[in-house]
Amino acid sequence: MNELTLGAYILIWPALTLWILVVLCRAVLKDMRAAKKNNSELV
Repeated sequence: MNELTLGAYILIWPALTLWILVVLCRAVLKDMRAAKKNNSELV
């Protein structure tokens, strides 16, 4: 059971990192589309 718990703990971090990266990318794309629609710059 200890190996299973340690393995799950180690493998959860890449999954969490990927999820956060996807959320950030979606937010940036949403902002880019909104800026393009309003004819304004992103920054």
